Amino acid sequence: MIKLSRLQIEELKNYDWAAYFGRNARRKLLVEFTAENYLTEQERKLIFPSIRMFQAGEASDGKHLMKTVERYVKKSRDEAYLEAMKWFIAEENRHSDYLTKYMEYYGVKPRKKTWLDRWFRRIRKIGGLKGEIIVLVTAEMVALTYYHALAECTDSRVLKRICRQMLHDELRHIVFQSYTLYRLKSNPLEELLRICLMQMTVWAVWPGLCKVLRKGGFHYWHFYRESMGYLRQSMEIARRGEIVC
Repeated sequence: MIKLSRLQIEELKNYDWAAYFGRNARRKLLVEFTAENYLTEQERKLIFPSIRMFQAGEASDGKHLMKTVERYVKKSRDEAYLEAMKWFIAEENRHSDYLTKYMEYYGVKPRKKTWLDRWFRRIRKIGGLKGEIIVLVTAEMVALTYYHALAECTDSRVLKRICRQMLHDELRHIVFQSYTLYRLKSNPLEELLRICLMQMTVWAVWPGLCKVLRKGGFHYWHFYRESMGYLRQSMEIARRGEIVC
């Protein structure tokens, strides 16, 4: 598990997230295959079912999310948050593009929807902006362990670079979204719901991710502990408005 304090993001209340996302967009990953270590058939069967699932999850147009953001901004007049969320959605779509290009290189068709993505989207619509953010950050925390494991599954240089980029971006997404929950005033009942949601999510995604996770060195309880560890860090930010070492 990676400590969020290692990211060296200080003074969250003054951090300019729109500027950060803008800078990160200018440094986006170029997916090139000139030095690719070609996958074996066994490796393809191992990794592509779960990659297709994550590619579909990253591809949301964010329409419903942006509607809830716009309602929040009308009340709070926080135009900077609106701008940051537009950049955030664009970054999520770039993640989908990275995975799509990788799949296309190997002749694998992208998926438009998965049962897990539909499940997450239904839950997100229950609780307004706060519900959207809680579900989003839960999925991102689970993704951290997945991308860590995926990078270890093959010798593909391109896939390792994609996974490094994903980890870099998703770690900062967790800080961004957790601080949003602080500003929306998280409460103990919501923390309990977040714990239950994470436990359910780990259980639900394990069958589809277990081959990659095991190959990457994560058995079920290791995966569970990693996910809950990220959740604890996220809840600390949501309580205090700062990253706790």
